[in-house]
Amino acid sequence: MKKIALVGGGSGGHVYPLVAVAEELKKSSDIQLQFIGDDTLIKREAVALDIKFKRVLAPKWRRYFSAANFLDVWKLPLGILQAFFHLWLFMPDVIFIKGSYASFLPALIGRLFLIPLVVHESDAIPGRTNLFFGKRAKKIFVALETAKKYFPAGAVEFVGNPIRAEILSASDPASARTHFTLNPNQPTVLITGASQGAKALNDVLLLAAVELVKKFQIIHQAGSDNFTDVERELKKIIAEGEGSYGPGLAAGYRLHPSFEVGEMTLAYSAADVVVCRAGSSIFEIAAHGKPMVLVPLPNSAAEHQLANAREAAKFGAIIVEQANLTPHILINEIENAYQNRQAIGGKIKGLARVDAAAAIANLLLNV
Repeated sequence: MKKIALVGGGSGGHVYPLVAVAEELKKSSDIQLQFIGDDTLIKREAVALDIKFKRVLAPKWRRYFSAANFLDVWKLPLGILQAFFHLWLFMPDVIFIKGSYASFLPALIGRLFLIPLVVHESDAIPGRTNLFFGKRAKKIFVALETAKKYFPAGAVEFVGNPIRAEILSASDPASARTHFTLNPNQPTVLITGASQGAKALNDVLLLAAVELVKKFQIIHQAGSDNFTDVERELKKIIAEGEGSYGPGLAAGYRLHPSFEVGEMTLAYSAADVVVCRAGSSIFEIAAHGKPMVLVPLPNSAAEHQLANAREAAKFGAIIVEQANLTPHILINEIENAYQNRQAIGGKIKGLARVDAAAAIANLLLNV
């Protein structure tokens, strides 16, 4: 029986590709899988897939000064022991890692056990964990061609980013809009900062909302941390415009903290244009053929989001740097994307490779 450990954690960008690969691996009958990581998201996904989960504490060294860097030091010895015993008891044939600080200790102990490593990198500029283990891995997969130059030429392969099967199951746009109690025939824009939200996007959208709903309906994923503040401000704006723009704004604006995978798929299907950061969600949006207005996270590690956005721009995505983001520019770029949605939508699909998860799973089964 083949044993495979799937290692990662942190943001959805590090967890959801693991889930997509696990979905493909589960199609094989003679296999045993185990998730290893250090957060509630990866544990939740493991439970949903009925795959065993083992926690390994993961110390995180932040690139900025923070007392948490020193508080995290205590996690190191315990994390090493956890990684050692979990891997020793499971002893997988191969370890698949998605990078992030949560992957480092399990990958390190895996190499001490001489277990082959397979790495996947979603960003145009790799993170530190993948750069370190990429030199020691049996195989490195990348989601963007430009990332190949950071890894040994003989071991790296461009396959795209693994996408969960449910995300790929697009719905009829009119039906998806009806799910959100919106007009099925009116143009719709999705603004998302992913599950954690993006305050800068939220703030500018609220300033632009009154003008934007004159032409578009809005589905807004504000993020769990920001939802209460955004909801309060939105209600205030609607109340102030009670005799004029308020009813139209209330009718055309749907605010959500975060989406489960089924609702996220419906939101993609409902949208004519998507405004978002430039993380791994760009591959999901591209798979749906939706024009994107990308606002890369400034000062992300090694400016990888800006690099991602520039790669997506080769397929028609529109980039607005956060320093230049104003209500006027946001509205103009959404209108621009909508007017050119057919040309951009056909081109943007080239960014997504929907068979990436199957290609990675096939290699893992044959290592």
